[in-house]
Amino acid sequence: MFKKKHLNRQKEFTYWLQYEAEDCGILQPPLNAQKALNFLKDYLLGEDWYVVNPVNTEQCNTQIVYEILEKYSSEFNREMKRWRKK
Repeated sequence: MFKKKHLNRQKEFTYWLQYEAEDCGILQPPLNAQKALNFLKDYLLGEDWYVVNPVNTEQCNTQIVYEILEKYSSEFNREMKRWRKK
């Protein structure tokens, strides 16, 4: 089941690259920051991930970045551990 959902998220980005993005020749097309973050959120945290707190978009973006780093970056976790000890 995870693989099937994961493939759907990959296909969504691939679809955007093939059909919705402007053609930039050999370079990757430009992607606005919010759409990029949403692709990463769906791909790395899952399509069903959401924030329940009533916060603005920028705070939600911070939460997304924090969750991704916490899940995938051992360096970030070490930094947070040192910071919490202070």
